[in-house]
Amino acid sequence: MCTYMSKTSHSRVLSVTLTAPASEADIAEAKKTPDCAAVAGIGDFACIQWTGWFRGEPGGASANTVLKAVRGNESLDLRIIDMPPISPDFPVPDGDAAARALAQALVEGGWGNGNELRVPPAPPVGPQTATNSAVCALVSADALRQAFGATTQAQVLPGEGNCRYLFGALGTPGPDSLMFSIELHQGGASLLSRQVPDGQSIEGVGDKATLIIRSEPGGPKSLRPGSDAPVTVMSLMVARGQNMAIFTAQILIPSDGPTEEQVKEQFVTLVKGIDF
Repeated sequence: MCTYMSKTSHSRVLSVTLTAPASEADIAEAKKTPDCAAVAGIGDFACIQWTGWFRGEPGGASANTVLKAVRGNESLDLRIIDMPPISPDFPVPDGDAAARALAQALVEGGWGNGNELRVPPAPPVGPQTATNSAVCALVSADALRQAFGATTQAQVLPGEGNCRYLFGALGTPGPDSLMFSIELHQGGASLLSRQVPDGQSIEGVGDKATLIIRSEPGGPKSLRPGSDAPVTVMSLMVARGQNMAIFTAQILIPSDGPTEEQVKEQFVTLVKGIDF
């Protein structure tokens, strides 16, 4: 799996997952993707599904455009995930344009089958993404709010394998500038057996845990409204049994508030209590 994130103000995530060779069960599952509209001209089978919102649906869930394809014994998942427009600079996602871009990229990547490429139109509004996903259930928005001392309510943005929480003051330093996300990787514990550059080993969290802390400018290239305070990003990778979860907190730490070390302790204490 590869994931790419745009750091322009038009924030967008692209992920590619290729299974090769794929089992018969993997291929059958890809072909049975619910609410998936057929695409002509790609592989042995291809379809596109839209989840979340686009073209202005209220509610704030992410807009996900997902292309599933099968070719021989290979299965591929190619998707675009657009963040909600947390500032006027963020455009409303276009499900049609995203679908065409994914399909064309797959043809250019060698997955065309020689037939004319035909991409189905997106519905006027994508179905609202459910907020009761198993990943979102790992920690409640109230627990996050209490752990970091936030005063605003979190907006919950679920995906299929992840969950994000956005609080209400992303451009203002303080606990309400928090963006918290969870990714769950079934069977991914072995990834933590490798040395992680700049990683700190954290004791007492899961079977093995590694923390990475970095700082990014809070200006116009950030994934949030501009700010003079840098964005502090803490990513904690935790292995438990055969699975791995990645917990990421992005926060603008104020000069007159908790220090980075104190925020780190809040973060680690919270994750320590999350079971997966």
